[in-house]
Amino acid sequence: MTNQEFILLRDFVYEKAGIYFAENKRYLLESRLAGRLDDLGLSSFEEYHYYLKYGGQKTGQELISLFDLVTTNETSFFRNPPQLDAFKMIVQKAYTNGCWPEGGLKIWSAGCSTGEEPYTLAILMLELNEATGRPRPFTIFGTDISTKALESAKKGIFNQYSVRNTDKGVLHKYFTEKKGLHILNDGVKTHVTLDFLNLMDSDSYRKYRQMDMIFCRNVLIYFDEKGKKKVIENLYESLKPKGYLTIGHAESLHNISRGFKPLIFPGTIAYQKG
Repeated sequence: MTNQEFILLRDFVYEKAGIYFAENKRYLLESRLAGRLDDLGLSSFEEYHYYLKYGGQKTGQELISLFDLVTTNETSFFRNPPQLDAFKMIVQKAYTNGCWPEGGLKIWSAGCSTGEEPYTLAILMLELNEATGRPRPFTIFGTDISTKALESAKKGIFNQYSVRNTDKGVLHKYFTEKKGLHILNDGVKTHVTLDFLNLMDSDSYRKYRQMDMIFCRNVLIYFDEKGKKKVIENLYESLKPKGYLTIGHAESLHNISRGFKPLIFPGTIAYQKG
């Protein structure tokens, strides 16, 4: 991949998905896209860029493949326990103070990858419902730009690596083990709605309004400052007043948004819409 080809493809990916590949990530972009040249019978990355821009109906199909290739799907169940403990504290407060939304709690996992995060949240909600003895309605939405990841999420079949942080009691209760794989029970899956969404497409947020809580963890790291601000502004508009946003434990809203109030929990921070 020449420098000119890298700039062409880097800018195209940024325009369409908001994902920014810095100069030192050229090798990563090249390695991820090289296979598509072989699949399409193209001889250079410049030809691939031309195909993406001027391939007509095929362009839309190829964009889906491109999104699958440039996204990273590193995730697992019950990732970063302090953030999940904060989530439970927020939900328990809603249980006890009588402010449960009439239509049910609406929680959105933005950038859900292969589904571990939204399914974790569903399990936590089911456990809280059982512990209180007063089941409350809730819906969890999971969205991602990778259709391949979403297809995997919908199957609900996970390897040992994905469930490595999961309590054995939870595994036994909500999964069925078969040939070393863990199959998620339908009782969990029924609470989660999965769909495609490009976080850089402001119009697509219209489907996700009046959210009580949004998880967007380890997603902002793939955007530049302009892209981060755009995503956070859209997530802000998607939340109800006083709604909560959780981002990655190593991420920050410093210099990105002043619309959120940071709330300190043991080992972590959550952000509340002002």
